[in-house]
Amino acid sequence: MAVFRSLGQLGEHLAGTGIEVVDPGMPLAEWDANSYGPTWKNQPSVRKTVSFIARNVASVPVNEYERRGDQDRAKLHDGPLAALLRRPSRAPAMTAMRFWESMLIDGLLHDKQCARIVEHEDGFELVRIPARLVRFTNDGLDRISSVIITSRDGKQNEFDPVDFLIDVGYSERGVNGTSPLTTLRDVLDESREAVAYRRSIWKQGARVPGVIERPKDTPWGDGAKARFRESWANFRRGGGQEGGTPVLEDGMKYVESNAFRPRDTLDLEGRKLADIEVASAYHIAPELVGAREGTFSNVKAFKEMLFGPALGPYIVAWEQMLNASLVPLMGASERSYVEANVEAKLRGSFEEQADYLSTAVGAPYMLRDEARSKLNLGKVPGGDQLVTPLNVLVGGQASPQDGKALAGVLEKFLPRQEQVARSQKAAGVIGWWDSDRWNRELTDDLVKAGIDEAMAGPIARQQNRRTEQRLTEETP
Repeated sequence: MAVFRSLGQLGEHLAGTGIEVVDPGMPLAEWDANSYGPTWKNQPSVRKTVSFIARNVASVPVNEYERRGDQDRAKLHDGPLAALLRRPSRAPAMTAMRFWESMLIDGLLHDKQCARIVEHEDGFELVRIPARLVRFTNDGLDRISSVIITSRDGKQNEFDPVDFLIDVGYSERGVNGTSPLTTLRDVLDESREAVAYRRSIWKQGARVPGVIERPKDTPWGDGAKARFRESWANFRRGGGQEGGTPVLEDGMKYVESNAFRPRDTLDLEGRKLADIEVASAYHIAPELVGAREGTFSNVKAFKEMLFGPALGPYIVAWEQMLNASLVPLMGASERSYVEANVEAKLRGSFEEQADYLSTAVGAPYMLRDEARSKLNLGKVPGGDQLVTPLNVLVGGQASPQDGKALAGVLEKFLPRQEQVARSQKAAGVIGWWDSDRWNRELTDDLVKAGIDEAMAGPIARQQNRRTEQRLTEETP
């Protein structure tokens, strides 16, 4: 008994019989695994989550680095590996981001991704093998032993996996992974059926939620019944007068009916549930893809964890795939490795960067000419010199951020201090200004805010003298 692993093999067997086999590209062994259909095209929930993951991961720059010591490394710009990372595919209009996005989508939909490493005279190239055309065989211990690629004519060609970039997920049997869509099949089928049901309800349901009652013994005039049916159909659907008010015949009356209301289909709730289920299956917080509403604070927290627990495992798998295959095959140094520059995606706004950089270096870090260039302004004399303010150089502050800490303390302290002092002064209290109390309290507040204790006392005394002088000069 003959066993056919593809429609192509079946076609060759039947070549002499005159029976034509249509579309021999789908391997029979993979038919069941791919029976979930064109999900990328027809399932908005899947496309939303998968494209979110793929776009965010693919947009992370990947670079080649070389270890030059325990605490030293250098980014490499030259060499075959660095050139391949800059442009992995030579296909027309295929950028690096689009290439990795396609690879990642293969992995997310089919739980396997594969690209062939091709060497040219002037360098290397990665040729993506669509997941629907690739199958892996194993050695009996679920280790990949060969790569089988189905060609356009249906023939299957077997290759050594050493020349391929491969990443495959877990499978209970075999080495071809387990598509998440197989696990989500019931949810996706339910969502598809719900959409079809709602569409039929909207198509067949009455646009006016009610019925027309007419006296039983009232006769119809010539053609009156046909005219009324035609008129009513115009208001029901497709007549161009939807939503208007129909003119009823004598004796008729409209009776409202709540047997069906559009909101009863729970359209929005059904779509949200499908979005949440798919996002959870891919270990992505539903708030990140808009599947569930969140407050400003928790959405900000979710975004902060985006490249950590959410996308971190996808990025690690990507890096390890590149390091396991590309680095040794391309003859790179043993000290070379590939790493995704996640820090480039974690950079905050300009204000946030300015805050933590100035805190880290303890002084301004940008030249005046550098700042002016961001505003498209020209250079100025002396603009190439780093300006160090006196409050950092002489004032003794540990960081430029001490100025912000001082402002925050005074913003809370001064209103309370002035309210107490003014009330004492208005009441005629002789010692309405208590210097010791205010110096002690302001010093304590400054120290709690992180300002050096040696500087907190002089700052407090100076500020309190200014406040005392101002309040003394005020007209009672």
